[in-house]
Amino acid sequence: MGNVFTRNVGWKIASFVIAFFVWFAIVRVEDPYITKDFKNIPVKVLNEEVITSKNQYINFIEGQYVDVTLGGKRTIIERFNKKDIIATVDMQYLSFTDSLVIDIKPIEGITVVKKSPNDMRISRENVKSESRKITYEFEGNPEESYIHLDPIITPNTVEIEGPESKMAQVQEVKVTLGIDGATNDVTSVGKIRLLDKDGNEVSDIDKSIEEVSYQVPIRKLKEVNVLVKTTGNLPSGYKLTGSEVIPNKVTLVGTESAIDKITNLVLEVPLNNVTADVNREINLATVLPVGVSRYQNSNLVTVKLNVDKVQEKEVTILTHDISIERLPENLNISIVNTEDIKVTFRGILEDLSRITVYSLNPTINLNNLEEGRHEVTLNLTYPRSVELVTEIPKVVIELTKQDQGDVTENIQDNAGDIGEDTESNESVDDTPVNN
Repeated sequence: MGNVFTRNVGWKIASFVIAFFVWFAIVRVEDPYITKDFKNIPVKVLNEEVITSKNQYINFIEGQYVDVTLGGKRTIIERFNKKDIIATVDMQYLSFTDSLVIDIKPIEGITVVKKSPNDMRISRENVKSESRKITYEFEGNPEESYIHLDPIITPNTVEIEGPESKMAQVQEVKVTLGIDGATNDVTSVGKIRLLDKDGNEVSDIDKSIEEVSYQVPIRKLKEVNVLVKTTGNLPSGYKLTGSEVIPNKVTLVGTESAIDKITNLVLEVPLNNVTADVNREINLATVLPVGVSRYQNSNLVTVKLNVDKVQEKEVTILTHDISIERLPENLNISIVNTEDIKVTFRGILEDLSRITVYSLNPTINLNNLEEGRHEVTLNLTYPRSVELVTEIPKVVIELTKQDQGDVTENIQDNAGDIGEDTESNESVDDTPVNN
């Protein structure tokens, strides 16, 4: 059985080759008729201006692409390419049903066996044009401690044109401005986008321009203190008791070079002819350099000055009000000048009201004194905010030897317990002055 397939192999191969060439020659001579399908052939629209000249827009419903089956001799069909097929419709022949027959340009030796669809269907609607303002959105943020100001967009409007249905979808004309990491003004161009209510782009609308130029000013922020500096002098008999500015800190915005030069803002307020509290609005623009302003707030701040009338108050100190410090041992003391001591202070009413004989704590110090008569200074404690008008009081005392059992007369002992039962609870805010 194996000999059947292997016997005369050469002759068999030669026979096969001869048979193939005979078949090929027959096919070439006869060239049979065949068909071939071509898909998605674009359909070219002719004389479109017949519709558009009437200010109408063409909506293509069906027939922008056509599938074609061509028939012809094998030798022609096999050489044929999709791009060789020309499909057209002519708007001059638009039917009352808004349909057009799709024509396939004749090709010699080839027939159109089938096309699908056979017709192009369209709808028409009016074209609308209008001018729209260009809005913007920022992409990214400037560097920390920097902000962006309102951009300058050139031009800031665009003419758009399209079918009414499409135009009705356009809710916003927007350009995106990139400012991420910026520390200086940003200048660039941005593409115009037409967006619907969901933020999706609307197509099939013509724009008079595709891009706009924009500039975004970038400014630096800085917080500084606001200080008050008084100039001049109050009229005689008046005293400045306090000053403040509201707010005492403000955030400034401006160019980096200008902002970096500012440490504090100092507002000068004249005191001349001021005899009552001052509550005055001052515009920071008077002290700010060009190109710097207060950020997100008015430039106005309020300066308050508290001015009080200076008054006088007299306090009477009795001999038994005086405390004794460091009375030498074995000595008695007696006060020679027994008349009352009167001292006068000058200041504002609030401070004077805190001064009493008890707050003055009148004291004499007898340290290192010997037997005999002495004139000693009366020490008083009072706030620095008031002024002692009278001279510092002197007290004449006499020290005598103490006999066994003697008791110091007319004065308390070294402990200085005077006023123990009548101690004042008033607090004095000012640092006391000791005479």
